[in-house]
Amino acid sequence: MHHKEKIKKMQCQLQICYYIIGGSLMVIEKYYNVKEALDYIRQYPSGREAIEPYMDISEKQIRDILKKDVLGYYKGLPIGEHIKEDYENFDGEIVVDSLFVFPKYGDNPKIFSSWDSIYKKESSRMKMLQRQGIKTEYEQIREEYKRSGKPAYLMNEDYLFSLKLEVERRQLPTKFVDIPLHTVATIKALVTEKELQTHFEEIISRLLEEFQDNLQKDSQKQHRSCIEQSNRLDELLFDVRGRNGILNAVAPEILSDKYLTKLREMNEFCDMLRNQVVGIHLDIKNEVNKMQKYYILEGDFKKISSKLYDFEKYQLSKYKSKLIEHNRMRIETELNYKQYLIKEYKKIEDTYWQNSFINNLKDNFGIKENR
Repeated sequence: MHHKEKIKKMQCQLQICYYIIGGSLMVIEKYYNVKEALDYIRQYPSGREAIEPYMDISEKQIRDILKKDVLGYYKGLPIGEHIKEDYENFDGEIVVDSLFVFPKYGDNPKIFSSWDSIYKKESSRMKMLQRQGIKTEYEQIREEYKRSGKPAYLMNEDYLFSLKLEVERRQLPTKFVDIPLHTVATIKALVTEKELQTHFEEIISRLLEEFQDNLQKDSQKQHRSCIEQSNRLDELLFDVRGRNGILNAVAPEILSDKYLTKLREMNEFCDMLRNQVVGIHLDIKNEVNKMQKYYILEGDFKKISSKLYDFEKYQLSKYKSKLIEHNRMRIETELNYKQYLIKEYKKIEDTYWQNSFINNLKDNFGIKENR
């Protein structure tokens, strides 16, 4: 199926239903279940078809993210922090787990879940809908839980969009970070204690150089995803610049210094994505000297092997942390600019041209409008 056909299919699912309740019109949003959310998350973000799934994530992983977000919200945890908390499960048992509330975007991100039956009372609105014979989100949740035996979730489009960004934040920088570390066992398999005593500097240098080479290879691989993002944004920025003449004719007040400054900053952002490589540089000579002093004092093969492993583990952790922060920055920068464009184009008074500018962003660049 062509990507645009997929988008149209997804849009068809977003039909809004209307009910007359108490003589007034009430809007009931379309909600996505976990399987629909998984399909949405795997969509390529630029409006093009991907050769491989954009996001390699399972339904089980999505459910885990949702559970920890929902429970973290009920526990009143701050956004963006992994915090261990106890909670009551569906068997009435107290369980301890690391919960995490991820950032939300859009005007009104909402999610209903099986956990609501434990932590939340049904609102008067829901009770009114039930009396009217209308199937509520809570009833759908209960039916799905009863059918599958798994906690059920229903989320609106703003929540779903936020979930996709969270998955991108987690996966893009560290999705394929699989750098082997020199454990005590691997070092023992590579060298003997006698060889280490005789050629300590040469052996430790070689092991650290091998680790650094693996870091650099992974860094280059991660950088390719930044270049791909830059290329996607270049297409958008080229289109924005190309429409400046029309914008100046139909809504010159929007073509302000701020608008042009943001356009220039996004061009600089693209240059940064192409040129800045996230990596860790090791001072191998200095590290070898420190380890050699430690080895002279301890004289223990296992202890120096453990020290080398701990050093590599720490450096790998630093590398991953830098990647995560870099990825958060680049995702949010792109998102904020796209939403800025939508917000500005909504100010165009001529309905035809307003729709023309906004629909161009949606149809050609996959930009979602936060309502």
